[in-house]
Amino acid sequence: MFSVNYVNPNKELVFDQRQSGPGNTKLTQAIDTRVIEINDVRKREKNFTLDVQGFKPVYFDLEFDNFEDDQALVSNLYPRVQAFISHTLGVKDSVIFDHTYRSSTRKTKTVHNRAPVKTVHNDYTKSSAKRMFDLQTQDRPDLRGKPYQFINLWLPVNNEVEESPLAFIDLSTVESADFRKLKLIYPDRIGEISGIAYNPKHSWFYKSLMKPGEGMLFKVFDSESKNNIVGVPHSAVDLLEVEESNVVNKRSSIEFRAIVFGE
Repeated sequence: MFSVNYVNPNKELVFDQRQSGPGNTKLTQAIDTRVIEINDVRKREKNFTLDVQGFKPVYFDLEFDNFEDDQALVSNLYPRVQAFISHTLGVKDSVIFDHTYRSSTRKTKTVHNRAPVKTVHNDYTKSSAKRMFDLQTQDRPDLRGKPYQFINLWLPVNNEVEESPLAFIDLSTVESADFRKLKLIYPDRIGEISGIAYNPKHSWFYKSLMKPGEGMLFKVFDSESKNNIVGVPHSAVDLLEVEESNVVNKRSSIEFRAIVFGE
């Protein structure tokens, strides 16, 4: 069983992101903690797709270990990740525009570094996705007017995931009312994402003991979504039977953010 932090739909949802470094693992103090059964996708990975469940297990060896050097990471990995996502999804046009290296042991604290997020959320609302799309395509007018999706690639790095694994709610089991706006306070602006409220219909999945080279692709926005269900809810979760004091290696992971374009 797992401990999962949903948001409290009856409270104001705010997260202050003005600090650099790992920061707080919870996106809001207004949480609703539940004990949830989460299913392991290992040995049945081909059953999951971006279109139906909203996530897809993949394999991709970064062949890179300098994760604390953001410039080296961008120049070396962005082109390879872009090619991998385009090939995997069968798309012609894609843009990698951001990354986050999550590690509580990182020496240098930057805006690219965060602790594992232990609040159920989706990265965008319709309005915040539109703002990001406009920003990332301002020099590519040829891409505007096409349907698009925001796709994240999540990969463990340095060691096996012993604690705080990333888990997903099957997109086919969520409802529009589960999505609540959560305000993000940045140093220079106010943004928003979707906090997710508890629904007993939710079906949860994760992949156990993921190693470097194993990853997850997941969809956090789809421009052709017809309702408020814009992307797959996800969260780092706590295994109740795992004592943090017994964990040898704290979780380290990297997440790349992409826009992929349809025809």
